[in-house]
Amino acid sequence: MQSAEVHFLEPFFETARIDPARPAVVDNGLVIGYGTLAAWVLAVAGAVAPRTVDPQPPVGIVVHHTARDVAAILGVLSAGRAYVPLEADHPEARLESILARAGCREAVATAETGWQPRVETVIRPRWAQTPVTPASAARLPESGVRPEDPAYVLFTSGSTGEPKGVVVPHRSPAAVVPRLRDLYGIGPEESVLHFHSAGGDTSLEEILPTLTGGATLVVDDAAREGFARVVEEQQVSVAVLPTGYWNSLTGDLLHQGARLPASLRTVVIGGEAVRADMLERWRRLPGTDGVRLLNTYGSTETTLVTHAVQLAGPGTPALPDTGLDMPIGRPLPHVGQRVDESGELYVSGPGLALGYHGNPEATAERFAERDGTRWYRTGDLVGEAAGGVLVFRGRSDHQVKIRGFRVDLLEVEALIGRCEGVAAVAAARVDRAGHGTLAAFFVPLPDGEPGRVATGIRERLARTAPPQLVPSLIVPVEALEQTHTGKVDRNATRDRHLGATAVAR
Repeated sequence: MQSAEVHFLEPFFETARIDPARPAVVDNGLVIGYGTLAAWVLAVAGAVAPRTVDPQPPVGIVVHHTARDVAAILGVLSAGRAYVPLEADHPEARLESILARAGCREAVATAETGWQPRVETVIRPRWAQTPVTPASAARLPESGVRPEDPAYVLFTSGSTGEPKGVVVPHRSPAAVVPRLRDLYGIGPEESVLHFHSAGGDTSLEEILPTLTGGATLVVDDAAREGFARVVEEQQVSVAVLPTGYWNSLTGDLLHQGARLPASLRTVVIGGEAVRADMLERWRRLPGTDGVRLLNTYGSTETTLVTHAVQLAGPGTPALPDTGLDMPIGRPLPHVGQRVDESGELYVSGPGLALGYHGNPEATAERFAERDGTRWYRTGDLVGEAAGGVLVFRGRSDHQVKIRGFRVDLLEVEALIGRCEGVAAVAAARVDRAGHGTLAAFFVPLPDGEPGRVATGIRERLARTAPPQLVPSLIVPVEALEQTHTGKVDRNATRDRHLGATAVAR
């Protein structure tokens, strides 16, 4: 029997039993009821039911940002297995590397086109032929899952040039999802935009609270370019957006003199630090006085969201004076926190990941026990303002956020360092009017032609790395700036050479 602690999908099946016709997902205009979605979920769960091997290897899911991704994810979780998302538009070499590192023997192909995984068993559910599950049959399978069993493995940027697989157990979403439903105010009458790719964990902020809250998930391919129109047409009430995209959206709407759709009542942002000037612009937008703006903070290793604060909208409390630094919030009820003498934030609680797949050294570096409590070292430097609100002050390592994705500059440098004609390289984040971008500065070998080498770097990265690891600027330089101790100074290199001729994407 499953532990009650990890029955976080039971509310989804309960809605499917009670109200199978209720819209669960609207996929580019196609309405899929809870009963139909439950049928798809159970079909996937049956196909990936636990085998005799213990522990079970994770199941790959090829994701294309459709309702089928959602069904595949819920199906694997319902079966008590762990899934590994594989973004179909990422380079094949990267996807094959992730499959191998995760040890996947099975994969769910959610579409017949595009990249197909090379594993022992490829599961191709017959979506169109699956009948609507009778309400009485929409029940969570008896999978025997335990709280510490892995639920998903997400590969994030790693300093060695290879991605690190974060292993999150079933107990983590069981603890976090109810908190997010409450925080975002998601109930049966809400429509939530499915903005993020299912290849990242932020998509679970949209999927799990929505479908366990009886609400409707809206998938629309036009949302990124036509946000306001899609929100208006689909009557979206809750949207979770990357901070960088929110910056662009705010600027565009102000320029157009547009008003936010009346259906929108909550906007959640996260992934990058909020700028005070962008918050002020948001407040000037017509219609935002009735929209809650929540700033959230969290990491893959701590499961979705650990801290939140309301920055604007009805009922916003007075914010502490933090100057130009915007607060990242207070810990949610399930979260423990401490800040060490250097200002680095540590997080504890049931949301903590098990560690890094097959990498005990990295796990020991980031996860440690102190006074009987297990803590995750975030690498984020914070300050504490009045009322216990935390303010982001920077990083203790080389990680940055690019379009909401975690990027380790050392991984970018390692990937470029393998390219022909490169003698040395440094990567740095560039903030252009609220848009986090990536720049790389390389020293060509003496016999290398800079333009040809830069083109070769871009072509190689396009074949082997996900988009967020491909620099927007690739700049040949004579030398990299150094600190007084002789180490590469990435920011000084960036500041000196950004005026140089660059090869821009």
